[in-house]
Amino acid sequence: MKAAFVFTPAESRRLIAKAVAQMPEVKAALEKGYVIIPGSTGNAFVIEELLGRATVPARYTAGIVCHGILCVTPTEARDPSIPTILYKGKPVNKTIREALDDFHKETVIIKGANAIDPQGNVGVITSGFDGGTVAQIIGTVTSQGLKIIVPVGLEKLVASVIEGSRVTGAKTLDYSMGADFGMYCLTNTLPVTEITALDILFGIKAVHVASGGSGGAEGAVVLIAMGEEERVKAAIELVESIKGEKPLAPLKGICVSCRYACRYAGLEEKDLPAWLQRTERDLC
Repeated sequence: MKAAFVFTPAESRRLIAKAVAQMPEVKAALEKGYVIIPGSTGNAFVIEELLGRATVPARYTAGIVCHGILCVTPTEARDPSIPTILYKGKPVNKTIREALDDFHKETVIIKGANAIDPQGNVGVITSGFDGGTVAQIIGTVTSQGLKIIVPVGLEKLVASVIEGSRVTGAKTLDYSMGADFGMYCLTNTLPVTEITALDILFGIKAVHVASGGSGGAEGAVVLIAMGEEERVKAAIELVESIKGEKPLAPLKGICVSCRYACRYAGLEEKDLPAWLQRTERDLC
């Protein structure tokens, strides 16, 4: 049986989060080790699926692309539970470093990304001078062989993460439409896209055939899914249940106090172009 699916970015995040929750690696970590979940909108959905509690995804961001620029959510607007650390399935009050130091080989890190390429490399934008979350985890993850699971929708598909990472770097930019940044290229992760999710959940194959849209479907991806009739029908039922997932609201930074080398950093709200000014959607 063959079925055509269309996923908006929010619907993709929901599908992917459901699949992440069912991964054997995650189930083993929930039973025997730590699940380390830094902030990201996609990870807010993962937390909902793992813990069964509602979140406000906009509050799970640090870096964010919104209002047509690269931006950073104000610290005070972020959910205080970031990062969420689970030990044997229960939230614990530990830092990422403390969780990694209490070493368990089953521990997994679930990390959001900004790009994925056809070879499965993932890109993570970093604007922090200290390199952000990846800098905290990469040494232990690499040396000890821990798994990084990366929920990332195909809206973020690029030709080459390797090439992209080579041309970024905050101090190499002479102009930045938003926060200046660099980008990690991670080659040894377990990326979970919509295609991976359909395989994990239903054991069916999918092909990415189109992208884009309008009227709320900007960033949408179109997949053709194929498999045994019973499996595809089960997928249709789940996909129809997540249609209409609420679009993500942004939490834009406050330009006047922004410390990044952005074209608009330091400007009062009244001096910003209309398209960049904060509105009620930035106050969720």
